[in-house]
Amino acid sequence: MNDSRIAPVFQVLAEDIHALGIRTVFGLMSDDTAVFAVTLDGLGVKFVGARHENNAIAMAEGYAYSTGELGVALIGRGPATANGLHAAVGASRTGSKVLVIYGDAAVGSGGVNGIGPDYKGFNAQAVLGAAGLTCFTAASAATARQTLADAVAAASHGALAALLLPTNVQMMNVEVSGPAPKLTAASQPIGARSQSIDAATALLSKSRRLMIVAGMGAHRAGAKAALQALAEKTGALLMTSARGKDMFHGHPYNLGILGSFSHAMGRRMMDQADCVLVFGAGLNFLTMSFGAAVPQVPIIHVDSVRAHIGRWTTADVAVVGDARLVAEQLLAALPSRPDSEKPFHTAENLARISGFDIALDFEAAHTSRTVDPRALGVELD
Repeated sequence: MNDSRIAPVFQVLAEDIHALGIRTVFGLMSDDTAVFAVTLDGLGVKFVGARHENNAIAMAEGYAYSTGELGVALIGRGPATANGLHAAVGASRTGSKVLVIYGDAAVGSGGVNGIGPDYKGFNAQAVLGAAGLTCFTAASAATARQTLADAVAAASHGALAALLLPTNVQMMNVEVSGPAPKLTAASQPIGARSQSIDAATALLSKSRRLMIVAGMGAHRAGAKAALQALAEKTGALLMTSARGKDMFHGHPYNLGILGSFSHAMGRRMMDQADCVLVFGAGLNFLTMSFGAAVPQVPIIHVDSVRAHIGRWTTADVAVVGDARLVAEQLLAALPSRPDSEKPFHTAENLARISGFDIALDFEAAHTSRTVDPRALGVELD
């Protein structure tokens, strides 16, 4: 029995997106994506309209950031693609799962004697590629479904992917037989090599005033409990990057955010650290306060992506692995230590941390025409 059917590419791709479980797409209507957007809506995929292409892509990134799911944006070609370039580049640097679907010029258009001009003419492949984005083009009806699957797979690994849909390919008919192409399975979290754990353990065994810093990678890995247990075992204090904010909220040894948004208590305690153990944080110039946030002590940098380690700040020991699994490996490898070897974990420090009030940490410098942003932040918190 032959269950094949003939359907336009835009219909088939919309069905494949729905089959992936995607129920929300952010975008801005364009003549070269209109039928695709309407078809998605008809299948039950909510189309959330934006007033600007940058907004649409930013909304998709925010959705991916907050849910951990794939965020999808649908925008037009030419000027629309150019309008959204800022947000696309920004989203590509966050590690969020974002797929941006663009309309594109018809395949084979632009001939020497063709009718023109193309008022939306724009070499999207070249521009997006030059901006460092991973691009996929559905160059034919026969390859469109697999191209969509490849783009979704790339985006699902935490790198923004751009999918270009030429207008004529969208309208072509294609024979459909069977379900959508299978996606490449996401890699499972893995721990670190024993050699890396040994190197980190050797350094941590000498540390008596350890500071543990967690970023978004640690949050996404579900490493909170393991990191808190590691802090208890080693006598460490806890901080986060801005993107990991409040991960340790309520913990008695939580010092808040590291870097340009640190408060005085956090800075004072960090200055006393003899080693910094970082999980899933990029250590960019803001987290590091342009290099001034951390004293000249060894930094152990843990991240599941090797290229992220030491990218913005030099790491003395690199540990490639999932934040939660590495924390558990270190917990198992490190010996217990007496309270006398945990100088950060004292009643005095507990009292200082619990009694710290950021509203009393500064003297507001209002003027007759301006408000001290620190005071404003306290009032809004």
